[in-house]
Amino acid sequence: MRRIGAVVVLLFTMFGAAGAETYRFTLEEAIGYGLANSTAIRSKQLAVAAAQADLAAARAGYYPSVSAGASWTHLFEQPRFGTSYQSGSDPIGASLEVGQSVYTFGKIKNGIKLAEEAVAQAALDLAEENRKIVVLIKNAFYGYLLALEVQAINRETLVSKEEALDVAQQRYNAGLVPDFEVLQAESDLESFKATVISSDNGVAVALLNVRNVLGIDIEEEDFEFELAGELEQIPLQIDQEALIQKALSGKYDLQSFRKLLDIAEAQNELNRSLRLPTLVGWANYSLQSGFDASSGKNEYFDLDAWDGNLTMGLNLSVPISGFFPWSEESAGLKKAQIQAEDQRLQYGALESSIRVAVESSILKIAEERAKIASGNKSVDLAQRLYEAAVEQYESGYISSVELKDAQLGLNAAKLAYAQAIYNYNRNVLDLMDVVGVADF
Repeated sequence: MRRIGAVVVLLFTMFGAAGAETYRFTLEEAIGYGLANSTAIRSKQLAVAAAQADLAAARAGYYPSVSAGASWTHLFEQPRFGTSYQSGSDPIGASLEVGQSVYTFGKIKNGIKLAEEAVAQAALDLAEENRKIVVLIKNAFYGYLLALEVQAINRETLVSKEEALDVAQQRYNAGLVPDFEVLQAESDLESFKATVISSDNGVAVALLNVRNVLGIDIEEEDFEFELAGELEQIPLQIDQEALIQKALSGKYDLQSFRKLLDIAEAQNELNRSLRLPTLVGWANYSLQSGFDASSGKNEYFDLDAWDGNLTMGLNLSVPISGFFPWSEESAGLKKAQIQAEDQRLQYGALESSIRVAVESSILKIAEERAKIASGNKSVDLAQRLYEAAVEQYESGYISSVELKDAQLGLNAAKLAYAQAIYNYNRNVLDLMDVVGVADF
């Protein structure tokens, strides 16, 4: 099979101006660029950061809460008792209050556990988004390489048809064949040009798809784009049972489902703890400005006139209604138990479907491997048949119609071989999706 060169280049003629910005990627570089340029990944990263912020907020329950306040009051008529004033006309107050959870019977701990599960789920979502983008880029990249290979095969066939027309013209000039032979070769050449145009367009479309998955602005001007790679089989050693076990342990769908069960259990534990008592300790220190009892004037700058008061206490609260069977808390716990049981049933069904999907993908890969082996032999036989047909045509033993059949046979064999390699790679990438990995 004819291989694509180490570096394959497609330039849009409208963007061929000197000094244009150039993007050039191998598969590995394309993956790196795509991951760095993905808005979807950035969104998942922000989701992880938000979940971590929620976790920090949940852990704050272990630490004291501190609040400070200040007040100013204007009394239009000061209270008096006999000749003594009971308050200044504009008293100023300040306070500082500290609260500390002494024992919450698991509320804080369960809240933290729930937040930790949310962080783990967000991290899992981020990892899966990375994996999906890698596979998506590989699909687009191999699609481009297939389009380029098809283009090369068709152009090679076009050259052979041009050569056949030259031979027909020479034989006609020598008086060996009628002009019908030349017209037939020329007609065959012109009709095949439409196939070449179509394959050229296929390369352009495939390149646009690569640009799209890499997040490169399609509207950008002054642009050149290059890809480097070869259309060849992705190496893979298949161990069916090992792949199934890998899928069952690492596939995102199952991991996410397990995490969903963990979150549901953490939420259930939190709901139970909400029905238990809460013991909170507190302390408050308040400071009030002084005044002259005989005149009623405020004394802001006399420190001895200020009056401070310290109070402390414990507060125990018990949500008694949460224990009633008709309460909202009891109904929530019952619902959570039902949902958890339903999720376990779904998990078992998902495991079974993944086993079938792995086995199906492996069968498809084996089928494409057989097609590749057969296609390789077909290309070799078609090449030998075509070379023999060229010799016979040049010697006048066969007509241009028979030569055309040999040309088309070689063209079809090469295209089928290239398609088989591409289909094999697609099935390997599908298997990666099924197993939940970005590479084997």
